[in-house]
Amino acid sequence: MKPFIRLLTYCFLLVSLNSCGQIFEVDADVQARQALLDLIKIQEKFYQENNRYATGHAEIEKYNLKYHSGIVYLEIESAGKDKYRAISLPAESTTARVFAYDSDQGGFYEMEEDEVSRYVLGALRAIRDEKQKKELNEVTGWALMGGMVFLGLRFFTRYRSKENNPGIWAYLLCLPALGWAVALLGNMESDVVFTPAIGQITWAGLAIALVALVLESRWLMKNKNLQTPAPLISLSICTLLLSLLSAGVMVYILKNNVW
Repeated sequence: MKPFIRLLTYCFLLVSLNSCGQIFEVDADVQARQALLDLIKIQEKFYQENNRYATGHAEIEKYNLKYHSGIVYLEIESAGKDKYRAISLPAESTTARVFAYDSDQGGFYEMEEDEVSRYVLGALRAIRDEKQKKELNEVTGWALMGGMVFLGLRFFTRYRSKENNPGIWAYLLCLPALGWAVALLGNMESDVVFTPAIGQITWAGLAIALVALVLESRWLMKNKNLQTPAPLISLSICTLLLSLLSAGVMVYILKNNVW
């Protein structure tokens, strides 16, 4: 049962990837974070040359700090001889993410909700409502994936045999790919950055979906003339459909962002 438990863990990890850290990030947030990281480097150079930190953008103009002022709001809130505080966020935030550097708080960090409310004002309530809807979708995804894993476990314990195991394992194998396909459908909006990490996971998910499709097809062809229990045939057809659907989603995402 150890391999099954391991696979079960992977399934739950994949379906929750969109809430583990920030896998899916909108372009404005990426630019805001990068602008602040660039400012941090420039402040270090300025400190080495002047033995203090810059108090405004005018003082570091020669370092050619590049950020799109129409998209990113970047401000040095305070600065002194040995410390400074700066913040960065999208000028029109849709995610309520605010990045900060504060010497007194250990350096670079992303603000928690209680601090965010000081910087994201008018749209904060709407953003939070949208987040709650996404969280509800994630919980629903968890519940559906849990039900499908439970179904696979029931089939595994009831129909386990040398002949049936390949078909059941193919079903279990397609679930991680399905979880990632659902995550893509729920998060890959037009302003989301297609990062290398997303690309690598999508390629891996596509490979898993295709392997599950091949394994299930072979098992079905091998057992079509045998007295295979009807529930196993239904599970096999379900596996083929889920694998095709997952592969189709990932091919579509890759086509629009890579090819």
